[in-house]
Amino acid sequence: MGIDVTNQLYLTVQSAPDVSVVSSSVSGHEGGDISVECLYSSGYKDESKQWCRYKDKSCYTVGRTDTSQNSSVQISEDDGRRSLTVLMTGLRLTDSGWYFCSAGNQEAPVQLNVTEDPQVPVLTVTQPKTTVVTTKEFNRNGTDAALSSTTPVSMNNQTARSEEHQNEYCA
Repeated sequence: MGIDVTNQLYLTVQSAPDVSVVSSSVSGHEGGDISVECLYSSGYKDESKQWCRYKDKSCYTVGRTDTSQNSSVQISEDDGRRSLTVLMTGLRLTDSGWYFCSAGNQEAPVQLNVTEDPQVPVLTVTQPKTTVVTTKEFNRNGTDAALSSTTPVSMNNQTARSEEHQNEYCA
C-alpha cells in the first residue's frame, strides 16, 4: 500500500470593488491642478458621493466649493459611466495628504502630493556675432575690379550668409 497524495487548489473569485479610483496616488505642483476619477458599482448609483480629506474630515459633494486653503474643488458625476471626477485647482503645499472618494459607506483612498512651483526657466540673451561683409565692384565685363569696402555689421550668421550670397549674384 502506497501513500495517496492529493493536491487541491482553491480559487476565490471576487467581484470588482464597490468604489475604486483610477489612480491611488496623484501629484501636482503649487498653483496647478489635479484630477481624480472615482468609479462606483451600479448598486451605489443613488447613494451620496463625496471627496473627503482624512486629516480634517472635510468633505465635498457634487458642485464647486472653495476650501480653506484657497484651492477650489469641483466634483462632477457621470451616471452612465458610474464615475465621479474630482478637479482640484489652485493647489497649495498644505493640500498634500490623504483623501478618499466615497459612495454610500464605501471609500477608496487617494494620496495627493503637492510640490513647490517648478522654477521658471531663465532666459539668457547672447550678443549677436559681428560679421565682416565685403562688397566687390565689378567692371562692365563682369570681372573683379577692386575691393571697395570692408564694413563690420552686427547680425546673426544666417543673415550674413544670405547677404553674402546676394552679393555674389549681383552684377
